[in-house]
Amino acid sequence: MAHGKYLSFEEARQLGKLGQFGKEHPAEADADRFSALLDAMCRAGRPSPENRTSGAARRASYAGTRIRQGTSEDASD
Repeated sequence: MAHGKYLSFEEARQLGKLGQFGKEHPAEADADRFSALLDAMCRAGRPSPENRTSGAARRASYAGTRIRQGTSEDASD
């Protein structure tokens, strides 16, 4: 156990006492700022509506050329 009177996070996790750890270490964060940050992070991977490309537009821009892996373009030997 830790040398002080409080559980470390790792000890609390191993002993199944995360509730006690939470009581000993109250949060000092701003819930509104956290919520806004979490929302922004969740949206970050999605393109905005004005930057989205439709499936038809993607297919139209595809040249259709592929090179098999392990070959080179000048494999005319």
